[in-house]
Amino acid sequence: MNRTNYIFIDFENVPETDLDRIANKPVKVTLVLGERHKNLPVSLVKKLLKYATQVALVETGCTGKNALDLVLAQHIGETKQADQHGYFHIVSKDKDFDALISHLKDNGTLAARYAAFSEIPVLMNLAERVKRLAANFKANQTSRPKKRKTLESHVQAVFGKTLTSAEVEQTIQGLVTEKIIKLSDNGDVAFQTSLTPPAPVPSPAVSKPKLQAKPKKPSIVVVADDWEKQVLAHWRKPTATRPRNKKKLASFLVAHFGHKITETEALNRVEALGQAGHLFVDDKEKVIYHL
Repeated sequence: MNRTNYIFIDFENVPETDLDRIANKPVKVTLVLGERHKNLPVSLVKKLLKYATQVALVETGCTGKNALDLVLAQHIGETKQADQHGYFHIVSKDKDFDALISHLKDNGTLAARYAAFSEIPVLMNLAERVKRLAANFKANQTSRPKKRKTLESHVQAVFGKTLTSAEVEQTIQGLVTEKIIKLSDNGDVAFQTSLTPPAPVPSPAVSKPKLQAKPKKPSIVVVADDWEKQVLAHWRKPTATRPRNKKKLASFLVAHFGHKITETEALNRVEALGQAGHLFVDDKEKVIYHL
């Protein structure tokens, strides 16, 4: 699907915008100006003329704490009415927009908020995408893709399904060029050892006087991927419950682990299962299992 990315910039909150990033991209930008933006820099005006078919200006024309926020929300609503399949991005450091983002997602709309224009995945260059993936791989030691096909899905998931097939391939080759991964002829993915944190060096033993040990409360040691094995073992049973909706799946995980994890932690586990290739969540948050 040729999806358009609609970017709404809270220009009062984030005035630095490199519009050259939108060149040849399926992007429409709306700059929402506040009451104090009577004059714009000449450099910005030149960019507005250069990308006249992709950029529009909206003036609030009124004052008030939330005036610009409400105008921006109204224009998102109007644009969504015209294009139900668009991807909606808000550029603002104002976290009040997160409620609007959550509402859009709950209604099946692709949406996200970013603190800077350059953080939007569809606008990132190759070097930025590779750097972001390297950080992602380093932070997620137990859920790295092991096959090329899973890696392709992982790349799309990290960048919000905004990349073309050509950009996904370009990104994978960038990972190879930067020696972050190696690809075998049969599609296996191997990660460079530099992404694995070194084992801690034990401190030299110091003799200490023996103290009477105090009774300890029993504790449970959880291995990082034990929960994943447990869930997969459950789902592989013929009579197992497999929720078909992302929200219901998160609720299922909360209940499955005895309400010892939060809903946010459950959603993170859903993402980890997707990155590992055990399931796929489509644009409408329908869950497809690969067990």
